[in-house]
Amino acid sequence: MNYKVSDERRKKFASLYMLNYMINTPKAIPVLLEGNDQDLEAILEFMMVKNLVEIKDQKYVPTEKGRDQLVRFMKRYQDYLKNFDVFCAVDLNEGEFAFQYIDEYDDDYDAWAEFLEEERWEDLRIAVAEYKKIDPVEIVFMSFINEGYYGKTDEGWQFDLLLGSIWDEITEVCETSLHVDDLGWEDDDGEVTGEEVMKDILAQGADLNNKIREEAEKIDEAVGVERFADDDPDSKRYVEEVEIEPVRVEIYESYYSPGYVNPIWLAPLFLF
Repeated sequence: MNYKVSDERRKKFASLYMLNYMINTPKAIPVLLEGNDQDLEAILEFMMVKNLVEIKDQKYVPTEKGRDQLVRFMKRYQDYLKNFDVFCAVDLNEGEFAFQYIDEYDDDYDAWAEFLEEERWEDLRIAVAEYKKIDPVEIVFMSFINEGYYGKTDEGWQFDLLLGSIWDEITEVCETSLHVDDLGWEDDDGEVTGEEVMKDILAQGADLNNKIREEAEKIDEAVGVERFADDDPDSKRYVEEVEIEPVRVEIYESYYSPGYVNPIWLAPLFLF
């Protein structure tokens, strides 16, 4: 499969990053670009053509269409964090997930990161996306955002958005990651297909995700969850938090089916 990201798709994904940057930072970008922001000219022109941003008071600001596009993306991104991230580190030999041990690390992020680097863990997020017929490029893009890949070069995140080698890295991750067919194995008792292995992994991952979610809900109830409050009278232009209706019990039951895909992934991502 060819995972190379075309210039058009780069611009579309880069637009999502820019919308989040402009709306949730928030950051209005001056029309007169200076410094590293000069590398944003091509993507801002693209966003203008697609009516994602407009110019007000000599600054680029998101349009209503741009805000709607970010909400669409953030819903999928939240689902990715809740349901895909657990597959980033799986021990195929022992049938274990790194996230089974996350409570042992509390807020020690360095120790947790070191634990994830152990050789026994395999990243199966691409295989999961492939099995569920979700675009692997979108999954890697989300993982790069979550892991802070943008801005790691000397040129800065502005350069990375369209021209940086990060897009070659996304392609490489898609091509070199384990795929469903790679998970199969054979012994004296016969062959176990990659699909059979994936079904078992997805069932275990679903169970672990629900346990993690239940623990998080208990903590939220115990300590209370602070909600974002914005005193800005024009706060409707920000998308600080995307509210998603609670998932009903029958959907949780469907979630345990290996082929289950949250409906938010079935609609096209881009509105432009």
